[in-house]
Amino acid sequence: MIANMDTIAQQLDAISEHYLRQTAGELDTYPRGVTPREEVWRAGNVSLLRFESPEGVEGQPILIVPSLINRWYVLDITEEVSFIREFAQKRPVYLIDWGYPGAEVGHLPLSHYYHRSIKRAVRFMRREHGCEKVDMLGYCIGGTMAYAFSCLEPDMVDHLVLLTAPIDFKDSGIFGTYADHFPTEEFKQSMDFMPGWLLAFSFNFVQPMGTWQKTKMFKDKFESKGFMKLYNAMERWIADPVSYPGKAYYHMLTELYKENLLSQGKLKTAEGLLVDPAARRSKALILNAGKDHIAPLCTTQLPQSDKAPVKQVTIPSGHIGITTGRNSKDASKSALEFIMN
Repeated sequence: MIANMDTIAQQLDAISEHYLRQTAGELDTYPRGVTPREEVWRAGNVSLLRFESPEGVEGQPILIVPSLINRWYVLDITEEVSFIREFAQKRPVYLIDWGYPGAEVGHLPLSHYYHRSIKRAVRFMRREHGCEKVDMLGYCIGGTMAYAFSCLEPDMVDHLVLLTAPIDFKDSGIFGTYADHFPTEEFKQSMDFMPGWLLAFSFNFVQPMGTWQKTKMFKDKFESKGFMKLYNAMERWIADPVSYPGKAYYHMLTELYKENLLSQGKLKTAEGLLVDPAARRSKALILNAGKDHIAPLCTTQLPQSDKAPVKQVTIPSGHIGITTGRNSKDASKSALEFIMN
């Protein structure tokens, strides 16, 4: 059964690649991430990237923590639409690339990512720049993990931007319903990872008319070079799915979605360390999206026990649109102004 599913996935990938090549034209080889970068360390699937900044740019470095579900370069999708490009003009910028995990990391808990991996990146940045703290932006579940890290290591984080990051999973909408009905125990016993292609395919059921709307938009705007550039870059990103490590996926569904342990101050790492919201001391910006169906506004609110400074900016866009849509410039500007002040 799994072999047949893999064959279907490969066929879908081939169709998607063929479609991209037919529509992309000169954009066929458009890069995955446009800001020049270098890999400064690697541990298995996980690596730390440093992005190129203009000469003379210095100051407290920024660490970007992307989602585990999708590839990071949605935050660096084109030269005109890029959080990373904007940030790198003002500060040294790093990003954790989660890579393409498979069965070899299926045993690793979610806390391996939100504590050990992030801590290793922060330690490297502190050594490189001689600083005690770093600034941090986390996107989607990456924001959830960045928040958890700021509670575990309050002395390491100065400014924290939570970009459409679910923290309170009590009323998490359709994805909460998905988690409630997902056979988590059977998954735990039988699979080392959640296949990326299956995750990507399931997102189509969340917004069944999304493909039709996207096709209509393509028909209406395909003569615009600016639209075609962003469209093909986005399609390349969509066609680049990432598998989710098995144990970490199980923990996300049970500990976050089903049990809502983070918001209640009851979440613990695999080593038994309490992720206590009351311990956070960083200055935080909740940067959420008013039309977000993945992280509804109510899920982005911080726990009552969290008394550290926090402000909120709501952008009139969706979960992906806040990074790539017409209001993405406003979102990146709000994040950068918060970090710089």
